[in-house]
Amino acid sequence: MLNLFGPGIRSGIDRREMIQIGGLAMSGLSLPALLSQSVSAAPAQKNAPPKTHGPGFGRAKNCIILYLSGANPQHDMYDPKPDTPAEIRGEFGTIATSVPTIRFGEHCPGAAKLMDRTALVRSMYHDHNDHARGSFQMFTGTEFAGSVPDANNMSRQDMPHLGSCVAKLAPGNGPMFPFVIVPHRMDVAGGRRVGQFAGMLGGKYDPMLTAGNPNDDDFRLDHLPLRPLETPDAIRRRLSLVGQLNRQTEFLNESTLAQSISQAQSKAVDVISSQKVRDAVDLSSVDPVERERYGRNLFGQSVMLGRRLLEAGSRLVQCNWQRTQGKNGFAWDTHWNNFSALKEDLIPPQDRALYALVTDLEKTGQLDETLVVVAAEFGRSPKITLKNGGREHWPDVYTVSFLGAGIKGGQIYGASDKQGAYPADKPTTPADFVATIYHFLGIDPHQETHDQQNRPFTLSKGKPIPLEVS
Repeated sequence: MLNLFGPGIRSGIDRREMIQIGGLAMSGLSLPALLSQSVSAAPAQKNAPPKTHGPGFGRAKNCIILYLSGANPQHDMYDPKPDTPAEIRGEFGTIATSVPTIRFGEHCPGAAKLMDRTALVRSMYHDHNDHARGSFQMFTGTEFAGSVPDANNMSRQDMPHLGSCVAKLAPGNGPMFPFVIVPHRMDVAGGRRVGQFAGMLGGKYDPMLTAGNPNDDDFRLDHLPLRPLETPDAIRRRLSLVGQLNRQTEFLNESTLAQSISQAQSKAVDVISSQKVRDAVDLSSVDPVERERYGRNLFGQSVMLGRRLLEAGSRLVQCNWQRTQGKNGFAWDTHWNNFSALKEDLIPPQDRALYALVTDLEKTGQLDETLVVVAAEFGRSPKITLKNGGREHWPDVYTVSFLGAGIKGGQIYGASDKQGAYPADKPTTPADFVATIYHFLGIDPHQETHDQQNRPFTLSKGKPIPLEVS
């Protein structure tokens, strides 16, 4: 354990301990790229002609992704097919949205009110029928080359999550970590799914994982791990450091050894001692009425925490729906009891959190500079499995949503066919999806960067979806 004692307790901090403190910056505590790079992406080559980008480029200061792990059904939410037979359209009716020509599933009232601020892409598709490889494509924009078992084992050879690329190329000005996952990774027993961290970029661009349960009444900085992908014992050691730093700030400032720490290492300490970060993470101080608007559940409070982390300086926050939420325990993977699970456990908390997030961003004037994304790894099958009332995995067509960042609301890009089974217009890939997020964040999706072995790779081979902007 690190010991930080001030005058009156001990004469000072020995060199070994000070090196340990400074070394926190190199072990994942700090915002490594944040400290030395600006919001803009890598500069153009000298004398190179200026590159032009399409509408919306750089409109987003930051991005929050609401990731519905398990895959939500397009038929029952954002792409209903009311004129199809019952085994396709399902049990739900439809409701009007704020755009007269567009209807949603009846249990999505919040999203329906937001349709005039939303761009729907109803023609997403890819070829992977399993969760891990489907998510890998959505996070990286590339296909996973390995087998299904391999996709449940993270490797430093993997392509990086787009958030890790943002952390490297355009991390922002902090003080919070540029890429955060709330509240946990999406893992399976005995394995860590690929695509959720920095992969071949190296550990310093891994996401920070908030851990804990944001729905706890007393959720605050003490719940925040100070190093991504760290062991519980190491996290506890660093949490102890937080308290000691609070008590010894003046002494540290006067210490000659402390002053010798590099700017990057000092910034690592600034992150955990930042009042802005403390305020963002301290949900215990939030008005209970405000917390209730997001829903007092794991996902709702994760979304609230995600918004506050953006305000503290994060550039990309991903809020993951966890399988532990809801009585069925299968997240959105509704192979059985699709309609009761959607109606009781899944759509209401998701819809409520989305509505609270967007309306809060509007109230504070932040929606125009924040890209809000609702997505999953694929969709659900058109035909209901009658024996258990479920919908199966379906990567052949699904819907994602974009809001904010100057995107013109009320638009639909692409279309599924009459049964909601395949793209009928403007087929769109995960590579395009990833390229779109890069584009709005002001990062050229076709630019080249290098992994930790200095090998070059292109961020995305897709094209930004040509969404209309205001």
